[in-house]
Amino acid sequence: MKFSVVTILPELVEPTFAAGVVGRAVQAGTISVETINPRDFTTDKHRSVDDTPYGGGPGMVMRPGPLLAAIDRAAGHEPRAHRILLSPAGTPLTQARVRELARLPHLVLVCGRYEGLDERVIEAAIDEQISIGDYVLTGGELGALVIIDAVARLVPGVLGDDRSADDESFSNGLLEYPQYTRPADGVPAILAGGNHAAIEAWRRTQSMIRTATRRPDLWSRFAPSTADEKLLAKAGISALHTRTHLALVHHPVMDRTGAVITSALTNFDIHDLARSSMTYGLAGYHLVTPITSQRDKADGVARLWMEEAARSNTKDLADSRARALRLVRTHASIEALVAELDDPIVVATTAREDGFPGIARQTPRELVTELTNSSRPMLVLLGTGWGLASELIPSVSRVLTPIDGRGPYNHLSVRSAGAILLDRLFGRDRG
Repeated sequence: MKFSVVTILPELVEPTFAAGVVGRAVQAGTISVETINPRDFTTDKHRSVDDTPYGGGPGMVMRPGPLLAAIDRAAGHEPRAHRILLSPAGTPLTQARVRELARLPHLVLVCGRYEGLDERVIEAAIDEQISIGDYVLTGGELGALVIIDAVARLVPGVLGDDRSADDESFSNGLLEYPQYTRPADGVPAILAGGNHAAIEAWRRTQSMIRTATRRPDLWSRFAPSTADEKLLAKAGISALHTRTHLALVHHPVMDRTGAVITSALTNFDIHDLARSSMTYGLAGYHLVTPITSQRDKADGVARLWMEEAARSNTKDLADSRARALRLVRTHASIEALVAELDDPIVVATTAREDGFPGIARQTPRELVTELTNSSRPMLVLLGTGWGLASELIPSVSRVLTPIDGRGPYNHLSVRSAGAILLDRLFGRDRG
């Protein structure tokens, strides 16, 4: 595989390949790395590659002439040469993209300096822009070296054991498990026991725990298999969604004046959030109201759907809704629900600035990061009316940040808000 680096500072790039794994691959001819300096394509005595920007402003912009000539030389008129600009405006580099780049025969890595490149260079001679992170460097050379190192490792023959590239962080969507060597003090006994199946299970478990704790963004995109869930359960860690309960609270809540009231329960309250709870794999959905007739109504609606499903021999919509309504439980008070769940972590939701004073607010991602490795159940409270009466719910220890839309209007229905919050807590990030 060939790498061509277009840079006005080749002395930053070339010494890197005098040592190390990638350096040895260059010496062995497994990969090749060359530098092309745009200054070699200038015509003035100062070998100028930059000029002041049109429209004014600080700094200098790299001129199109020398750059286009250098990129053309680097590509060598090869139709398969893939031209990449290292830029903070580019797409973030991922291991998945590294694997794709490793299948290409020739990468041309263009390194900007100053305030960047003349836009006409990008339009005419760049196939892709890549960023190595959300920060700004003095030039693209370090980014080019990152890409060369990451891609070269996946070229056959570069690593001593090609399997090394498969058994590491990001290769399967997880961070790598902890590694140990001699001396033996402090090394988990299972690693020295010789049971390879047990070692693999331990490593898989550690990878999942480490990813969930340190990189919830990766964890949200990971789909644990049934075997993975069993490994976590064996380690005393159940998936957070499987020990999360959602409660729709009808008392104590407030009206528009701030008075504490008891709101009325509707059929929508029973159906919609039960289905949301089922969709995200929750342990239970609870309706809290001190009014006996309202609790009886909820219990009766759920029972009717389950009875209807029991009489049906087909997996139809009735059965689907019945499975969701099996999650429904009713309670006379939040305190009764908390006692039933046995020391849950109680999380409140509120759109009010003055709601639950003194309790720090957490984003869904921060909450998941904190509680993933806990064994305690989590209870999320949604308030009807004009929100939960915070001074009357002392069991709350966490508060989720409110849903923030695009404008000052913030009056979602509680069922919509509940579905959005569940997706932010437990939905899979497909981005």
